[in-house]
Amino acid sequence: MFLATKAEPVPAAALVAECDIPKQTLYPMLRDMAEAGFVVYFPEERRWGLGVSAFEIGSAYLRSDPLQRLGGPVLDLMARRLKVTSHLATLHGNEALYIVKHVPDTHAHHLITEVGVRLPAHLTAVGRAMLSSLPAHQVRALYPSDDAFVRRTDHAIASLSQLRAVLRTDRARGYSVESDFTSAGITCIASAIHDRDGRPVAAAGISFETACHDPESWPDLAIRVQKAAAAVTARIHGRRHVGSHI
Repeated sequence: MFLATKAEPVPAAALVAECDIPKQTLYPMLRDMAEAGFVVYFPEERRWGLGVSAFEIGSAYLRSDPLQRLGGPVLDLMARRLKVTSHLATLHGNEALYIVKHVPDTHAHHLITEVGVRLPAHLTAVGRAMLSSLPAHQVRALYPSDDAFVRRTDHAIASLSQLRAVLRTDRARGYSVESDFTSAGITCIASAIHDRDGRPVAAAGISFETACHDPESWPDLAIRVQKAAAAVTARIHGRRHVGSHI
């Protein structure tokens, strides 16, 4: 699909020229695809971009059992070595879906990030790790207004401008950190997992009681998380896309 090769939305004229589709055929097609979520129109820019549904279908294979099988052993090893809870999540719309969880012992802290749980992506480190690797127009499509920003605590992100600022920071350092956004006293660190086209299909993360790890140790923990995410990326024959989006 032509739009999948573009980092930014394109005008309809480009679609007519590159895809050799007559205007009278293209516009009804785009309207139908927009209703299904496969493309999104940005009226201020008069441009079309790839929609969320297209992204989800493109990564559907990796969101299923193969990703769990390939990523599970890596996450299990990280949990046991760091003595923290590890998890793997995918992006479904603007929610993070947890598909793998490993707990090193029976005395680990209680978390709401059980397998099968969905949480607002902007509230979670795994969600933000994936969002930070998406093109700006896809992030805008996921959060069309401030009403889309669910808040669980007073610390949470509440607007697109705030989210963009946080994602720029996350992208620059290569990982995301979240404290008290979903659970009081819990910190999470995550890094994105990419497919062969550099798209974020999942994220590897760890969570721990904030009081148990001094903030000065978080960068070292983040390195371990980044290595785990890179290992899973390699296992699925992916590659990390390097570039600015937001």
